Amino acid sequence: MSQMYMKAAAATLLLAVGLGAAWADERIEGKVTGTRLTACQFKPGGCEGTLTMETNVGGKIQEVTIKVPLGTMIKLGNEVVYLPATRGKIVAVTHVTERTEKIARTIEVKP
Repeated sequence: MSQMYMKAAAATLLLAVGLGAAWADERIEGKVTGTRLTACQFKPGGCEGTLTMETNVGGKIQEVTIKVPLGTMIKLGNEVVYLPATRGKIVAVTHVTERTEKIARTIEVKP
């Protein structure tokens, strides 16, 4: 019985470690080529939708789409910026990857 318990504990630990890796914050920078709103309230963090950006990965330009959930802070210095105002701007996005989808945690617009 104790061997069965040890196998179950090891499987649980491996699953927890694997899930934890999926939740690690990553940072990506690039130029916003488009935005799409699904909801917008006129308050900080009040826009929800997607942000599409061009980024340079290993000398190769790639287009990346990032989901922007309601509550995601978008800032330029100390100012709050709304999602549509990021078009054409250089941004740094802190995000997590859940399954195959990148989900923004914060967005910093570069001056």
